[in-house]
Amino acid sequence: MNRTSKRNGFVAVPPAEHVLDALAGPVAVLDHSGTIIAVNLAWRDFGRASSGEDVQHVGTNYLDICDRAVGVEAACAKAAATGIRSVLAGQSAFSLEYPCHSPTQKRWFQLRASRLDYDAHTYAIVAHHDITDRILVEQERQGLLAKAHRYQEQLKALSAVSTRIAATDAPEAIFHEITEQARLIIGAHWAATHTLPYALWPSDPVVVSVSDKYRGHPAPFLAQSGAGIYSHVVQLGRPLRLTEAELGAYPELQDMHFGDAASPAMPGVLAVPITGPQGGTLGVLMLLDKQNGEFTADDESILVQLAQIVSVSVESAVQTRAERESRERLWATHEHAGVGIAETNASGQFLTVNRGLLAITGYSRGELLNLSLFDLVHPDDSDTERALYDRQVAGELKTYSLEKRSIRKDGSSVWLNVSSTAVFDEQGGFRYSVRVIQDIDERKRFEQRQTLLVRELHHRVRNTLAVVQALAGATARTTTSTREFNRSFSSRIAALAKTQTLLTEDYWQTAPLREMLQCELQPFWGKQHERFRLEGPDVSLSADLAVPLSMAFHELTANAAQYGALSVRKGCVTVQWELVAAKDQRELHLTWVEQNGPPVGKPERSGFGSFLLERILPAQCQARAHLSFDPTGLQCEINVPLISHRLVPEY
Repeated sequence: MNRTSKRNGFVAVPPAEHVLDALAGPVAVLDHSGTIIAVNLAWRDFGRASSGEDVQHVGTNYLDICDRAVGVEAACAKAAATGIRSVLAGQSAFSLEYPCHSPTQKRWFQLRASRLDYDAHTYAIVAHHDITDRILVEQERQGLLAKAHRYQEQLKALSAVSTRIAATDAPEAIFHEITEQARLIIGAHWAATHTLPYALWPSDPVVVSVSDKYRGHPAPFLAQSGAGIYSHVVQLGRPLRLTEAELGAYPELQDMHFGDAASPAMPGVLAVPITGPQGGTLGVLMLLDKQNGEFTADDESILVQLAQIVSVSVESAVQTRAERESRERLWATHEHAGVGIAETNASGQFLTVNRGLLAITGYSRGELLNLSLFDLVHPDDSDTERALYDRQVAGELKTYSLEKRSIRKDGSSVWLNVSSTAVFDEQGGFRYSVRVIQDIDERKRFEQRQTLLVRELHHRVRNTLAVVQALAGATARTTTSTREFNRSFSSRIAALAKTQTLLTEDYWQTAPLREMLQCELQPFWGKQHERFRLEGPDVSLSADLAVPLSMAFHELTANAAQYGALSVRKGCVTVQWELVAAKDQRELHLTWVEQNGPPVGKPERSGFGSFLLERILPAQCQARAHLSFDPTGLQCEINVPLISHRLVPEY
């Protein structure tokens, strides 16, 4: 086999040793017991590099060497022995990758054992292939994949953080969330956010998040830590990243506090400023003591992104809170305003209503939101309101005001002053109308009352002048001298003035019957004995009745004072009255009775008093009056229908 047959023209075959030496990788041939019977040159070089000695291992049992291996490589050696034995026992091949590190470098090999049957003997061909480059490339690839996976997870965490803090308008909650997530995403044992003093910031300007490593330390000391770093970054205005070794060169930054416990060496630090969208520093976000290794440039990039997120989120939260508080204040003002306020769409449907409008209309909020403004307008004012509102929706009127009547829920009407202002979009399209509604019902009714009172005043003045003229004429006819005329006329004018005073003091233009009588009889009040007595219910007489009746009471009193019961000390007058239902109205029945006065006889001629009772009262008041000249005292009976309709309406 070592020579070729020249006869057949074949080139000679090289010896087996030369073939083995030509192989690039270390190769050894083992007999059935595992003893090395041949090795190649690469195997000898491999052994020299591994042990530092020039050994061939031929004659050495390879399996025994593997079985006796100790240390970190023992497991791989024993696995190799087991695999080679399986090949010698009949398995075709076995493969194993293992590290084989020398004192100067790290290497990895692949052991392949192949079965060789020759001349009734079994051999194992063991080859070692250097796979260091492949392993290093694979490790680098795995490292890059792990880094990419971690970066992807960090991006997911950043996205989740952005979503969560975007939903809150509380800066304090944002700072707590960002501090906690910065520590978790980058992987640090300690994180803190120092904020500049501001009214909307947390009451505690330092927010701290720690892992279990620092959780047992007092919170006040943890919050005080990093103050030097915070001040330095604020002054620096850019991120700061230092390793533990680099941090040792800055004693002023090493201010970790752990209470009474001895402070450990200052770990590495990473801190970035939180800059507001409009400029200016809002605070500093910092990390200390990374869990695995030192802080990297990638960590700095992540922390800068977190600082940017918190900057935008806090600015948005402050603006959102301010807008919400503004809306709340506006709504509170809107809701508690003393007038009705509503918003209506283009068709007049109510969009919002305040409490004042509910009180004005009598409807609930839910009921009004299902109605339009035209559902409440009085039919007489509907066309005017609709024409103005249509012009406003069309953009012809920005604002209009009108006074109109509205129908309340109970069916009653109320006068309202409405000011409607349109809100248009940027293109000039109608969006909604803001309506301010004021209840002017009392004012309108007051104006109506004023109109009626002025009309009544004109009527009263004309009537008073007519009465004065009649008094003057009647007094002139019944008196014989100027002195007597002046006295009689003056007293009658005074009586008329007293009644007018009673009428003007009362809004309803009525005068109390009892007070009318007291005005005439009060001068005759006696302390020692009763000069007059008034008996009857309270009755208020309208002006049309009060004026002529007061004149009648004056004439009766004047007659009693001059000729009757009031002309003597013991004489007295009793006036009694009652209200009696007669047909469809009420009547006042009044009697005037004089007692203990001089004897009474029928007068020879009738005076103004008789004329007033018998002629004027029936003509002006539809009254019935009867005079009785009883010798014991004058008696007068007056029956007057009461006027139920008032000139000034009652509200």
